[in-house]
Amino acid sequence: MDNNFKNVFTPYKFKSKQIEIANRIVMPPMAIYIPGSKGYVEQRLIDYYEERAKSQPGMIIINATSINLTSARSHPNQTSLADDSFIDGMKKLVDMIHSYGVKTSVQLYHSGRQRYGMIAGGETMSPSGISDPVRKDPTREMKVEEIKILIQQFTDAAVRAKKAGFDGIELHCGHGYLLSGFLSPYQNRRTDEYGGSLFNRTRLVREIIASCRKAIGPEMLIGVRMNGSDYINGGNTLEDTKQIAKILVEHGAEIIHVTAGMAPSGHFTFLPADMPAGCNIYLAEGIKEAVGEDIPVIGAGAVEDIFQAEKILSETNLDFVAIGRPMFADPELLIKAREGRVKEIRPCLRCSKSAGVWPEDMRCTVNAAVGIEKEFAKNLTEIGPSKKLLVIGAGPAGLEAARVAAMKGHNVTLMDEREEIGGKMHLVRVRPDKQKLIDRWMKYYENEIERLNISLRLGEKANIEKVEEISPDLIIIATGGKPLVPRSIKGTDCEGVLFAEDIIAGKVHAGKNIAIIGGSSLGVEIADYLFDEDENRKIVVFEMMHDVLLDISHDAHLSLMDRFIKRDVKFLTSTEVFDIRKEGKGFNLKIKRYNQLDEINGFDTVVLACGVVPENSLGVELAEKFDNVIFVGDSQAPGDFRKAIHDSAKICMKL
Repeated sequence: MDNNFKNVFTPYKFKSKQIEIANRIVMPPMAIYIPGSKGYVEQRLIDYYEERAKSQPGMIIINATSINLTSARSHPNQTSLADDSFIDGMKKLVDMIHSYGVKTSVQLYHSGRQRYGMIAGGETMSPSGISDPVRKDPTREMKVEEIKILIQQFTDAAVRAKKAGFDGIELHCGHGYLLSGFLSPYQNRRTDEYGGSLFNRTRLVREIIASCRKAIGPEMLIGVRMNGSDYINGGNTLEDTKQIAKILVEHGAEIIHVTAGMAPSGHFTFLPADMPAGCNIYLAEGIKEAVGEDIPVIGAGAVEDIFQAEKILSETNLDFVAIGRPMFADPELLIKAREGRVKEIRPCLRCSKSAGVWPEDMRCTVNAAVGIEKEFAKNLTEIGPSKKLLVIGAGPAGLEAARVAAMKGHNVTLMDEREEIGGKMHLVRVRPDKQKLIDRWMKYYENEIERLNISLRLGEKANIEKVEEISPDLIIIATGGKPLVPRSIKGTDCEGVLFAEDIIAGKVHAGKNIAIIGGSSLGVEIADYLFDEDENRKIVVFEMMHDVLLDISHDAHLSLMDRFIKRDVKFLTSTEVFDIRKEGKGFNLKIKRYNQLDEINGFDTVVLACGVVPENSLGVELAEKFDNVIFVGDSQAPGDFRKAIHDSAKICMKL
């Protein structure tokens, strides 16, 4: 074992239970649901958890699991313990996890107002009948008699969890869902015994804990996942949650799992890359101080790697650290840490596009095996005759193609005309908040290239002669994309019209009054980058669609837009730019906004951030001469990092 992780791998024994947890890492719930499962545990879900159980975290807490099939669910495929028919599947899952010496709890959940009733089914209910400003689902206030039914549904689900063999249950009292809503004055405006004072707002959770304990007996753990802060005006602050935690502990909560945020402050919940690593840990520290030494507290929130987990455990009073997305990205994380193979750990990008929220299947940007673990492993072990592969382009698609092909035993040459690997990774790494994450990712691939004996030829431009010299059995084209120049816009060839990619690369420099055409993440992030260079700039971002940042998640949208609060920027949506005219040293833009023509003047720089088109001229030339050419990533069709990785992995794992 690597001595650097002595705190991580220290066991913990509950004083009030005959339960010992092997180490201080908790794998938290991460919304892993199987399309079409209707809430039942299917083999694919067991396979997913098995890959992570092999790594032997101290405890795995299973997905937020609905306590009824009507108002509680966020979406139709959410795991459930709503009736006895769900027990057998859960038992298979528990038995598998226990076979690796890992403890497991199940998180019991009611969505409250943060749901889409048309998708999930059933009526949406909430503490006070106030709709969520993000989900906007029509809702009504729960009646007292419905609250009593709810308490029984939580209790019945806890009994089913006991029958399935779980070591504990966790009540989801965070993130703005129903129990969180009752705890928070932001949602709870009730004037009966379930609202008003802080103590009254805890009544529902207190009654659920008492009812569950009476029904399941003393052996199982009862934990609570709760917000350390709602991060919303009118919501609970850390001072409030310290008092709430103390009350819940006094009424039977045995472990506190600290999180943060609600739907309107979701960037404090899901913590995309814009948010500082570990930024919610101080909340768990505060609650630990409030509840005392004997009550274990789990710290959570953008814990990026095993080194950060060790640092938290060594420098704070916390008992456990939740590592979620890093174990999503690399299920072998703890195995590699134990064996001193930390260079082989595949890092999480905190892209906020992972997990399995309806209607998409579970997926991970950097790990194409997520959700198809058994299939992926089977293909990697089915090794036929070794082939000679030439991969042209060392961006994300080319790097992953080379890695997976080499893992299957093929002889791989990776060639790129640039002097370093990474491709469009370099366009992202200029952002200070993302640089460390992207650098880790590139370093991971550098180590994999060395470990797998991939022949790396940088600074070498591929051509027909070199391909003939190598004589590969298969040519993989991963040459990426080039900036899209919309044909619908006149004047894009004017001097001073720049590409976002060239600004990031340092090839050109922008002025003070800037028009950015394109409001996807590329356009908005280049605006952020330009303000970081000079906070006195004035920028207008033009976007044809009804909103900007439609290519990223809601929480990533929130965190990125927060950066513009004190900056001179305007976002003009539903706006089409159709003519760029150079007038002296400045630019005038003709636009159509809500079908009305207008003109905006006074820009000294125009930046095109309209996306990419395939840069595949070499590939097309090679395909005319050779019949063994495959295109991946942006050279095949524009997409994000996830498309690049998944394209390459799924092709190469079957070679």
